[in-house]
Amino acid sequence: IEGVDLIRAIDIYTGRLLWETKLPGVGAFYNNLFHQPGANASGSNFVSTPDGIYVAYEDKCVQLDPANGKKVNEFTLPALGTNKSPRWGYLNIVGDYLIGGADPLFDPRGLPPPPKAGDGDDKEPGAKKESSFSKLLKAVKKVGDNMSASRHLVVMDRHTGKVLWSAAARSGFRHNATCAGNGKLFTIDRLSREQVIRLKKDDPEPRLVAFDLATGKELWSTEDAFGTWLSYSEKHDVLLEAGRVARDSLYDEPKGIRAYLGKSGKQIWFEKSYTGPAMILHETVLQGQGACDLLTGAVKMRKDPITLESVPWKWTRNYGCNTPSASEHLLTFRSGAAGFFDLCNDGGTGNFGGFRSSCTNNLIVAGGLITAPEYTRTCTCAYQNQSSIALIHMPDADMWTFFGTKDVKGYVKRLGVNLGGPGDRKADDGTLWIEYPSTGGTSPTVPISVKPTPEIFRRHSSAVSGPYNWIASSGMKGLSEISVNLGTMNAAQSYTVKLYFAEPDKLVAGKRLMNVEIAGKRVLSDFDVAKEAGGPGRTLIKEFSGVQLKGNVVIRLTPTAESEVRQTILSGVELILNEKK
Repeated sequence: IEGVDLIRAIDIYTGRLLWETKLPGVGAFYNNLFHQPGANASGSNFVSTPDGIYVAYEDKCVQLDPANGKKVNEFTLPALGTNKSPRWGYLNIVGDYLIGGADPLFDPRGLPPPPKAGDGDDKEPGAKKESSFSKLLKAVKKVGDNMSASRHLVVMDRHTGKVLWSAAARSGFRHNATCAGNGKLFTIDRLSREQVIRLKKDDPEPRLVAFDLATGKELWSTEDAFGTWLSYSEKHDVLLEAGRVARDSLYDEPKGIRAYLGKSGKQIWFEKSYTGPAMILHETVLQGQGACDLLTGAVKMRKDPITLESVPWKWTRNYGCNTPSASEHLLTFRSGAAGFFDLCNDGGTGNFGGFRSSCTNNLIVAGGLITAPEYTRTCTCAYQNQSSIALIHMPDADMWTFFGTKDVKGYVKRLGVNLGGPGDRKADDGTLWIEYPSTGGTSPTVPISVKPTPEIFRRHSSAVSGPYNWIASSGMKGLSEISVNLGTMNAAQSYTVKLYFAEPDKLVAGKRLMNVEIAGKRVLSDFDVAKEAGGPGRTLIKEFSGVQLKGNVVIRLTPTAESEVRQTILSGVELILNEKK
């Protein structure tokens, strides 16, 4: 949807405009400058399938040809006891079924016109009447709340438009709490708190109801629904009820997740502390900033990459006003700028700098791409780039993240310290490399200190050749000592210690020489990085096995008397506990 009047199709691989179709006013509901729930409460007004784009447009559902945007069909809802066709509120496609929410509890056509340029605010001194700006502000504050539910559900044949069945709500069928699968349609019949106040009525007992998708026969229902969101696993026949707590959502979005058997409505588990949206990934539910088991509700655990102890699986983000969206391999969300979490490697939270995702998440993962259709032009947040963007995965590109967890419970069994690094990063072998000093976000708090205050250097990894060039592309000069606290352990244990280097200053062999000690024992004498690496800008890794370590691990670097350059260099330290045979 482009602006107020257009629907545009853009090639996601090239950005080329394919076609545009004019539907006057189709995007009017979303076209304002106020922080209102918008699509977060009402849901989307279009659904795309391979053979048709279905658009909820006033009292019709318009089907467009994906190839050229031409109108190929138009569906009208039945009158449902009135003398005219109601407005479309909710829209979804499941197989051959077109599901419509009929007669939403607010009609956005009743909004006053947008303010004109220069229109004053009624709070200005001397204002005698309410400005159009304030009128619109008050009206828009209601829009998101009152577009969250429809009075009826109608299921049609999406090819012919034949009405198969309809159902009337006691209160209102919540748009975000309507989903279908395995031949069933699930929905929550419940007004928002704001709707109850506005309509000045006692809301009947909220209910969760399951219909047969083909016939509309009620299969089962509950009388104690609390949620505003439903998601469903066809594979396991598990229905999840939750809310979507976020600052840009409705005020009545609740905490808690409850699981039911889809075929019977039998409750499987209920956890009041969890936070939706409940996103199902196989047997896992991604919820809040953690995860749980779909079938039991038990907290999902992970092996801490540093201590190798079992800890709750968590992810984190910086400031963000939208809810996350999940795909098979990636979580997307706002984290200051546009943010993501790599579900494949459990490697922490990353950011795409320079642009932000919208208040309703527009970072869509599909077809091997992340697409971000421009949905921030009506937001007053100042970010450099306001443009539709498509991103493709590049394995060779640097990916810096922040792991998020501060606490380190237990002692260090595997750790990489990336000196001067721009963020955290998990290596393919499982080692979590944390930046030092911490600048890119929240990192695990492992006590680390250096002497004296060193000079930090940082380059792009493409400037360094060799394995682990992303570690060797940064580092410290003039370092005489680095201390890493392993934590409390009963006795010294055997570790493998790896030191990472790359000559940063294009110095040839013989210019920079140093001695290196680990835990009081010299391991390198007259060490020449440029010579052993085969020249400057090349990665060099020195490995020492069977080093007995306990408590503070101290690594000392000292320029030799023959060294022409009196600055030591070091890029990274890796500590790996040797498994007992």
